[in-house]
Amino acid sequence: MPKTPPEVSDEKAIVSFRLAYRLTNWLKDASAKRGWSMNEYVARVLDGLRDGWSLPIMIRDVLDADRKAMGMDEYDYICHLVATRYNEIRDKGGPGFEKKSKGHK
Repeated sequence: MPKTPPEVSDEKAIVSFRLAYRLTNWLKDASAKRGWSMNEYVARVLDGLRDGWSLPIMIRDVLDADRKAMGMDEYDYICHLVATRYNEIRDKGGPGFEKKSKGHK
């Protein structure tokens, strides 16, 4: 039986990163809030960045085409999307504007 190439296998490599203590502390807290290990948190974030956060393929395709048309990598595009969301919050009524009832301001 032919061996699966490592780039398409679900086998897990062991990888080590050096992180500042402040980042490690943040990672411990963020992963604990979700009930995940630090490893699971990092793996899911990286997988989300690579594969479009489990969005439907038609949405991912449009966003990926937009990212490429803007000449951005995935990291810079996520920063752009967050900045765009900031503008929407600022312009449409502040934090939580989507959950605010229409009769209350």
